[in-house]
Amino acid sequence: MWLFISKRIRTWVLLTVAVPLTRMAVHRLAEAADRHNESARTARALHKADSAMTVVYEHTSRRKARR
Repeated sequence: MWLFISKRIRTWVLLTVAVPLTRMAVHRLAEAADRHNESARTARALHKADSAMTVVYEHTSRRKARR
């Protein structure tokens, strides 16, 4: 079924549904890892991923707002 949806709609679904859900999940995992052991390598990696996803999300939000 995914093949029958146009490329523009697939991109829209990814940007409006999948990216925010993934960002929320990574943020929660980073917070949980931080509570468990904030000096662990996993906690640092999750915080870096959370920061990167936040930057990307804010960048796309600003781009949408300009249009």
